[in-house]
Amino acid sequence: MATIDELLLKNSLSRRDFARRALGLALAAPAVSALLAACGGDDDDDDDDDSGESTSAESAQEPTATVVISADMSGAATQTAEAEAGAGEATEVPDEPTPTTAAADGEIKEGGSASFIRDSDADLYDPVLNDSNSTIWLVFSMYQSLVRSDRTATGIEPAIAESWDISDDGLVYTFHLRPGVKFADGSELSTEDVIWSLERARDSEESPWSFTLANAADITAPDDSTIEITLSAGDAAFLAAVSMFNSSIISKAYVEENGEDILKDHSMGTGPFYLKEWAVSEYTLLARNEYYWEEGLPHLDEVKVITVPDSNSAILQLQGGEVDGVIGQISIPYNRVAELQSDPDINVILATASYNYFARVNTAFPEPNPPFDDLKVRQAMAYAIDYDQLIETVQFGIAERSTTIIPNGALYHNPNIPPHEFDLDKAKELMAESEHPDGGDAEVLISAGNPQQEALAIALQAMWKEIGINLIISPLDNAVIRDRTNAGDYDVRLGGWTNDMIDPDQILGYFTLPDASDYAKTGYSNPRVEELVRAAKTELDPEKRQEMYYEVQEIYREEGPLFYLFSIPYIDALQNYVKGFWQHPLGPYGFVDTWLDK
Repeated sequence: MATIDELLLKNSLSRRDFARRALGLALAAPAVSALLAACGGDDDDDDDDDSGESTSAESAQEPTATVVISADMSGAATQTAEAEAGAGEATEVPDEPTPTTAAADGEIKEGGSASFIRDSDADLYDPVLNDSNSTIWLVFSMYQSLVRSDRTATGIEPAIAESWDISDDGLVYTFHLRPGVKFADGSELSTEDVIWSLERARDSEESPWSFTLANAADITAPDDSTIEITLSAGDAAFLAAVSMFNSSIISKAYVEENGEDILKDHSMGTGPFYLKEWAVSEYTLLARNEYYWEEGLPHLDEVKVITVPDSNSAILQLQGGEVDGVIGQISIPYNRVAELQSDPDINVILATASYNYFARVNTAFPEPNPPFDDLKVRQAMAYAIDYDQLIETVQFGIAERSTTIIPNGALYHNPNIPPHEFDLDKAKELMAESEHPDGGDAEVLISAGNPQQEALAIALQAMWKEIGINLIISPLDNAVIRDRTNAGDYDVRLGGWTNDMIDPDQILGYFTLPDASDYAKTGYSNPRVEELVRAAKTELDPEKRQEMYYEVQEIYREEGPLFYLFSIPYIDALQNYVKGFWQHPLGPYGFVDTWLDK
């Protein structure tokens, strides 16, 4: 009998059967409902957090100009100096996204350019090396993998591979490539491109995501249309891992001609768009891939994604009709949602997300970091947070309590773990029992110009003051935050995680193992947790995997370096004439189906 994992991954389980079987596996009804509503995500860390490392470039002749990196389909890079750019009712995303091959109110209008604002820029566009949502969510418009997560984030569907087979022992995956797939320069995709791309993703020492493909021992091509991957051990998460951005298929010939560094600011994939220009910290310009294999898509000629860190400026541009929408993670402050909903010219979409928001503390990276290396101090800080007040006053009610490291409703989320409750007396008692009863200073890193993070930091500052923790708020550029985090030069950092695949192996591998990210740069490690996470990856019995993941969540909730604040939806505000746009539960933007009715 097929396991629920197998049925989900083969996309042959109906939504009704999924709910029945998931409930049979002790997934709570709210979790099942959330899954079916398309809940799935990194902190990329993003981390998949909401900050991204940025690169900078200056023009020697024009100090006030932006260097624009452009690409033509020959693969040659050019640089030109351009002047600095100036910078209804809510609708719920349906359980089953509506196909946009035919418009409900008329024929789709092809062509044109759309412009969208978001609050942060990408760091670099190499699918293997990046680790920020700002990059990942655009990479999916440029590149594709052998398979992809479906739009509900509950199953895997064909992409470059039109079908696949899995051997009875679960060790051999055979992918049958879709005929006629081309890269954006018109060259034919080959098995050589697939093998080179996956081996690079697996073997890269710079990538934080290599662990997702670690079990891919042998990648071969029995013929010109088949890829065979032999695993070194059973891997229940493997097919989900192949759907991730780091498994994107890249043109080997393009890289051999131009060098791997070109992938940082150019693209050569099979996605619906390619990276035409990137004006660092200003905008990213995507252009239609004329050779895209899905018939009739994309509809737009170009998509311009503009970086505007200041949310007030972004909203003014939206309301003034200067842009077609504001998108992202928290580009729209929660205190502005009701205002935008009341505007008859604007459509506000609250999209179901696998977005888990938390405060992360550095316990011991790269060395013990008192007082946060003291478990009782961390537990006291957890009980000193008034979570309901945060949701009511900072989130304006647009959030729900988060309870574990696995986002609410995601596969193997443990619904039996209660959220931390605000208990100031208990918090003070734990501080008194700790090695640091008087508390101490703590610096929290937040993104400069981000009112959402600023409001959260101010609220936490007042709450933790009650137990002797003096929170110092440091608004910084996202690139500085990322550099300091990677160096372990931080105490507290606000951010979130959005899954990039439907299996929990990604988030747990990132946070609980040293292999790729040094325990997400927190320094917290637990041998039992590591044992369970590694064992669950190779366990093909879903009930046994569930037991392991449930225990991991219990331990991490009590001892780990994260304070789970809330889960939040994606908020996208669009002009009413923007049609077909959607945001995947894992975050990527649905530019492929977007068109403008004007």
